[in-house]
Amino acid sequence: MKQLLLFCSLLFLSAISISSDEIAQNEIRGKIILSNCPKSISAGDGYNKDGTEIMHSKDPMAQADMNVIISLHPLDFKPKLKLTKDAYISQSEQTFIPNILPVVVGSKVHFLNEDEFFHNVQSYTRKSRFSIGRRAPGISYSVKIKKKGVIDLTCDIHAHMNARILSFDTPYFSRINRDGTYTLKDLPDGNYRVELYHPDCDKITQEVTITGSKIVELDFNFNKPAKP
Repeated sequence: MKQLLLFCSLLFLSAISISSDEIAQNEIRGKIILSNCPKSISAGDGYNKDGTEIMHSKDPMAQADMNVIISLHPLDFKPKLKLTKDAYISQSEQTFIPNILPVVVGSKVHFLNEDEFFHNVQSYTRKSRFSIGRRAPGISYSVKIKKKGVIDLTCDIHAHMNARILSFDTPYFSRINRDGTYTLKDLPDGNYRVELYHPDCDKITQEVTITGSKIVELDFNFNKPAKP
């Protein structure tokens, strides 16, 4: 009997010690409208330093409307982080695909050259500088992302190529769908800072409280500031 009481007590203590990010039943969803923000990424023209003609892929993941990222950042608890798996950026038709890659900080990003000529991937972002060197077609190379924040990528051979890695200290993020909708599920109760990132428009931030196993509807409208 004493052993049973001890076992039940341990179960009770274990239950009340469950962290808030393990009790996740809330959901946030909505639609993001790109009022006057570009839906496509402008393609360059002319020739590269190596004499090849400038190209730009028509892949949907190379377009701005498929590279809008929404993230939720807890303000009153620290979430458990799980490294992002299968985080790939390919180089195809002189284009980084996807143009924006969201990952959890500490994850490895794999770069793959799918063109028929050499490419490089480099970053001059402070505290996250790296260069993988010039890589032949079909060669993959991995880099561990140690810094949170925005990390800019370029190719030293093809100057028009650029992309960004968004390195988060939160597991709650998603790429929006092509119709502008998004859904983030399994969110613990709490206060959050919502951040929206578009490749060519100012970031949107807003605070929201989510509690009681509810579905919160939250829409956003991206507007590109007029030039002075």
